[in-house]
Amino acid sequence: MRHLQPWARYCSRCGTDGFVAVDERHFHCRACHFDYYHNLAAVVCALIRHQDRIALIVRGRDPGRGLLDLPGGFVDPGESLEAAVNREVREEIGIVITKPRYLFSAPNTYPYGGVTYSTVDAVFETTIDAVPALTPNDEVVALRWRTLGEIDLGEVAFESIRNTLGRLRESATALTGET
Repeated sequence: MRHLQPWARYCSRCGTDGFVAVDERHFHCRACHFDYYHNLAAVVCALIRHQDRIALIVRGRDPGRGLLDLPGGFVDPGESLEAAVNREVREEIGIVITKPRYLFSAPNTYPYGGVTYSTVDAVFETTIDAVPALTPNDEVVALRWRTLGEIDLGEVAFESIRNTLGRLRESATALTGET
């Protein structure tokens, strides 16, 4: 047994220094026998299309401050994926989306505050008729509209989002026959 997360040393129930990792997500206290499972967190992201362009946010916070991302975030307890994507898009960029369509999911990790969270990103797609102005906030400092081909994946914050955009590029190429 080993400590896989830096925070996983002291038991949250009894406070002893005997909290050990059984595997990547299962932690056990040798003193009080408390078992903790650091399970997957659900995340949503929105592929918002306007004509041939996609909305990308510029992150205002770490991880990935200053890099590109799709609008989205963590799903709250008791919330559906659809409700979460609607809430996150409204909170981050002020767009009210209707009829988000589920596309696919992608595994990810999210390092924050010394803890690495394993997540699964549920990717939704929607189309809007007009591009609204963004009021920058602490989460999103700018909004960029780009075609899939214009996106530099080196400027994208998370591997799962880079993989998502790459997968969408492959699908677009397959549909159009372009190389």
